[in-house]
Amino acid sequence: MLAGVLPGIGLANASPAKRRVPFGAALEYRHFINDPDYTALFVNHCDMIFPMNALKWDALQGAPGEFNYLPAEGIVSFAETLGRGTYGHTFVWWNALPAWVEKIDSAAKAEEVLVSHVQNVAAHFAARVPSWDVVNEVVAHDPVNEGPWRDSLWMRLLGPSHVDIAFAAAAEAAPGAELAINDYDLEFRGARYDARRTAMLDLVRRLQDKGLRVDTVGIQGHLYPEVPIGHEELERFITDLKALGVGYRITEIDVIDWKLPRDASRRDDMAAEHVGNFLDAAFSAELPRSVSTWGLSDRYSWIPDVMPHRRGGKNRPLPFDENLKPKPMYEVIQRYLAS
Repeated sequence: MLAGVLPGIGLANASPAKRRVPFGAALEYRHFINDPDYTALFVNHCDMIFPMNALKWDALQGAPGEFNYLPAEGIVSFAETLGRGTYGHTFVWWNALPAWVEKIDSAAKAEEVLVSHVQNVAAHFAARVPSWDVVNEVVAHDPVNEGPWRDSLWMRLLGPSHVDIAFAAAAEAAPGAELAINDYDLEFRGARYDARRTAMLDLVRRLQDKGLRVDTVGIQGHLYPEVPIGHEELERFITDLKALGVGYRITEIDVIDWKLPRDASRRDDMAAEHVGNFLDAAFSAELPRSVSTWGLSDRYSWIPDVMPHRRGGKNRPLPFDENLKPKPMYEVIQRYLAS
């Protein structure tokens, strides 16, 4: 349903200001359909609009060979109608797998299903989705104690080669698209975060050594204000990527504010300051190809369900509040992106 893409959303005068770095956000399909005021926020403020969950495996292929493209197609078409960019998240993730995939018990079948899924999805959106997270969160949460690779169905059946297989299939099926690795906890200071950055660089080199193309690394940016940004460490990581010929995007900014004071105004200021510290470190090394948030308004976020505010306040993780009004975080982000 495009409008009048959606009731109450006019398109003629809805265009964000020109920026030197594009700004985007992930949009959940049910909110896109059911909340036109929220969707209008994307129209008015985003250069890129991309599916939050509609391109994950369980949303796309709930049964073998049965693809439901309607939700993802709705958001991609919406972005196209507006003349905005979009982004594909994600071909391969350890989570959000349907039961039939979880039951696969052989390497041969796992490879067959993995290649088929990547090729089908990439072909469906051929020349329409310019960038893909080929793999998402394949680095172990704590490489210091767990080794570099995250445990997953794909890792158990195929080992590290599942990443190689996914990148080879994506390169064949989407030859003109940007291919990315996306992961979290790449921006903080500390031994665990150093190990995660090292594992990511090693993964990029592994792919390159095998002749496989990796264009960007997605730095998610799920930020904990109690954990300091590693300014020099993040700068060096981005510089090391650049030396390998690899760019980066900031893909999923939000602030996990569960340990911040209950006072909303004070919390908003602290969250904005932390986002500013993160962007300052990243932008000091190299401009990202884009900056995106994981949702746009506090009205809809995963954080209250997983990490509710410990002092009984409502979580305030995103650039706009529940009433769709801009917060200090949005102003900080725009300062870094402004032309």
